[in-house]
Amino acid sequence: MIHSLIIEKVVFGGEGLGFIAGKACFVPDVLPGEKVEVEVGQDKKNFLRARLVRILEPSPHRVKPACFYTAHCGGCQYQHVSYKEELRIKENQVREALIKELELSDGSIGSIVPSDNQIRYRSSLTLHIPSSKKGGAGFIGKDNKSIIPVTDCLLADEKMRPLFGAKLRLRGGEDRISYKLSDTGECISDQEERFFRIRLGEESLVASSKGFIQNNLSITEKIVTHLKSWVEESLPDTFFDLYAGIGTFGLLAAINAPKVICFEENPHALAALAMNREEREAARIEIIKGRVERTFPEYFSAHGKGKNVTVWMDPPRQGIEKRVCEFLSRQEGINRIGYLSCDLATLVRDLKIILSGGRYTIEKVQHYDMFPRTKHVEVAVFMRICDGKRI
Repeated sequence: MIHSLIIEKVVFGGEGLGFIAGKACFVPDVLPGEKVEVEVGQDKKNFLRARLVRILEPSPHRVKPACFYTAHCGGCQYQHVSYKEELRIKENQVREALIKELELSDGSIGSIVPSDNQIRYRSSLTLHIPSSKKGGAGFIGKDNKSIIPVTDCLLADEKMRPLFGAKLRLRGGEDRISYKLSDTGECISDQEERFFRIRLGEESLVASSKGFIQNNLSITEKIVTHLKSWVEESLPDTFFDLYAGIGTFGLLAAINAPKVICFEENPHALAALAMNREEREAARIEIIKGRVERTFPEYFSAHGKGKNVTVWMDPPRQGIEKRVCEFLSRQEGINRIGYLSCDLATLVRDLKIILSGGRYTIEKVQHYDMFPRTKHVEVAVFMRICDGKRI
């Protein structure tokens, strides 16, 4: 059955929200203010999901997608909107979530930082291989299961174009292959164990083919700059870098901290981190190997307390385990906490626990368009100990 409705807003995840007979209806590929016709595909107790049939009254911000895979590929959610409007939508999503869920004041949330490039910004990507081996490599489709073969991706750096359509060498049993781009323009596969260099402004870092690096290095450079400024406001005597990876933030943003403690479990990232420390002859940097959930509470309880301590966290998309959040919420001896997240839902979940102890207040929030044309947004939350509880 076809229904017409007006889209009120776009929620986190990229779907538009409208109402049919008072029931919330979520529709992809639409924009706020548009009048559309939709066909309902899912009728749940509290909401509907529908596919777009026809746009009756388009938004002035609607544009023709530059990518012709948009209708089927699940990678991009905002190819149909001007970049200025995409930024506005994402900023509204962050503000709404943090104000509603954490009761923040609007003034504590900064404006979104745009990406220098809206296309060709990715320096890493993962290609999926069909199990039948028929058809080329590609990306997961909108149905979250099929593989859409592609001959190019507009988000990938131009130097990665030769990967599309090339014969990919995979180890037995694997169905995907990841590539990272070095500062010399070489595409390096995770099917081999190699170290290479990436560049962030004036800085050069060693990275691993099997470790994590941010995919938009120009935005990463901006985050480093903002974090460095925040760290230098308080000049901590100890800076804890949890989920440190290759040391991007601990090495580049906490350069004036007398002591930096990096926690990381990935052995390949640890090897690169050790190389980056050695290059800088930084004896003040200590590396703790193992899962943050085990190593950080143990280390901090035994050695961590100081006069001025800052904890910085950049966890995977799934966020931080509850026990670490609870540890932070009640632990004395920490003056400031910074949390960088690429998932708004898990960020809010974890912040609720960290703030529940009443020790910390959110000082400021800064978000970045790390992933233009997609539903994702990078958010940095900076917390400080409440007045009257300073150590």
